[in-house]
Amino acid sequence: MNRGKLTVARRVTLTLAALVALVAGFAIGGPFTLVVTAECLAVLALVLVLARTPAGVRERGVPRAAAWARAAWSRLRRRRRPPAEVRSADFPAYAKISSDLGWAPVSQWHYDHGIRPLFGRLLESVLAERHRVDLARDPARARDLVGEDIWPLVDPSRPSSFDSKEPGADLPTLTRIVDRLEQL
Repeated sequence: MNRGKLTVARRVTLTLAALVALVAGFAIGGPFTLVVTAECLAVLALVLVLARTPAGVRERGVPRAAAWARAAWSRLRRRRRPPAEVRSADFPAYAKISSDLGWAPVSQWHYDHGIRPLFGRLLESVLAERHRVDLARDPARARDLVGEDIWPLVDPSRPSSFDSKEPGADLPTLTRIVDRLEQL
């Protein structure tokens, strides 16, 4: 018998065996057992196909079953991309604001040269957008809207301090300023 006829005979035998298994499963347990039998045959077919692939067993010194299982698992497993790295260099404005907020309580100089200009720009934007008030033309109206307790801390016309020994605005004060800007 030549090799081609033997392969055909094996395929016919496997097909008949699968059909007999399916019919027996249906006869014994009904539709549910038929589905379970079909799934088992599909898994068996997958195992046989993966075992016959050339890359299935390439590792030396590893038992054949372990090498096959590792190769099968690597083919079936989803490839995951590594999570994207977020670097502070990607967000320089955020890094500067974060740094300025950290230094604001240290001294009046740090507050006046770091965070106060940012608060001034935010105040100018909020007043123009929500209240139609130009901060440069109508500072009295801006002071009324912001409040007397917060105005000295955000007043853009106040000269910047060069005193590095006087403490700056502490965290509760910074929080009050941000809350007031959000309320405007």
